[in-house]
Amino acid sequence: MVSIRSNGAQPTGQPVRFYKFVALTILVITIVLLGVVIFMSSKRAEITIITRSEPVDVNTTITIDSTDSNAIVSGFVTSTFVELSQNFSPEGSKTEEGVSEGLVTLYNDTNAAQPLVATTRLLTPDDILFRLKNRVTVPANGSIETEVYADVAGQGGDIGPSKFTIPGLREEKQKVVYAESISSMSGGVRTIGILNQDDVTKAEKILLDALKTKGMELLKELDADSVILSDIVQYTFENDTELGVETDLFTLSGKATVVGVFYNGEELSVYAEDMLGKQVVDNSETLQSVESQPTVVISDYDLEDNTADLVITRTGLVDLDPNSREIQKLMFFGKTEDEVRRYVMSIDHVQGVEMHFRPMWNRSVPHVASHVSITVRQVE
Repeated sequence: MVSIRSNGAQPTGQPVRFYKFVALTILVITIVLLGVVIFMSSKRAEITIITRSEPVDVNTTITIDSTDSNAIVSGFVTSTFVELSQNFSPEGSKTEEGVSEGLVTLYNDTNAAQPLVATTRLLTPDDILFRLKNRVTVPANGSIETEVYADVAGQGGDIGPSKFTIPGLREEKQKVVYAESISSMSGGVRTIGILNQDDVTKAEKILLDALKTKGMELLKELDADSVILSDIVQYTFENDTELGVETDLFTLSGKATVVGVFYNGEELSVYAEDMLGKQVVDNSETLQSVESQPTVVISDYDLEDNTADLVITRTGLVDLDPNSREIQKLMFFGKTEDEVRRYVMSIDHVQGVEMHFRPMWNRSVPHVASHVSITVRQVE
């Protein structure tokens, strides 16, 4: 019997080494990928853009004409005539004693009228004596206003509002017939000066303002709902005292025509706001108004046609819009610190930029939006 020996191949170590190499390669690749992921996820960039608002204003002129149905702002123009007289004192060079005077109201709480002769005494709680200038009769259960003067000349008579008893009446009657003043007495000291042109010029300026104020009050009665502007069209003054005369008082009288321009305030504000908005030509800008209302002045008027031109001034501030495309995160991806700085500083209204990159070895903005923070900070 012949035996047969098997010649089959024996396993070698080569496949084992191959599998080890593959496994090691996969491990290295995994570690590298993990490192890349950690590297990318750890990158952070915080960018603060510092901006400063810049003023912008618009000046425009509109015409108020009640006959124009297509007017930008509706309204009308009219005028009124006013007269006033006012007392003034020249700048004095000396003082002298005078007699203080004023007004009091006499009260009678009895059922019978009370006659009082001129020079009837009125006494304050501080024992300062005044006298009636004229004879009066105080009606029963009524009152009457009359003039009084101080019994003694000098500054002592220049008192404030006060109550007065009437010493000439019986003590019981003094409680029901009495006097009160609501304004101060004056004239106890007189300032004497020589009237000159400077005194008159100053008085005319004061009276002119008073004429304009009175005219405005009269015009407001025509239309309380509209906004009104007024101006003096023409005026004249008359002075009752000659220049160079020594006096403590002179009276200046004035007459003036005051023009009134009425307009719809809401329409004008909307128009001014629209005009201001047109000053923003870049979508990257944002506008905010500085004043709550535009400034409006009369530049010209025509009383024959009843028209007026108004100059409107509207002021605002323009700044970088935080939602501008120029500062969206996408614009910064991959940029280095120097590139970010150059780019941001080229944008209008930017005053500076602050950056913080993390980790310390990071030198560029990551491409992951959630890892990028952009803040806009306005400075005054």
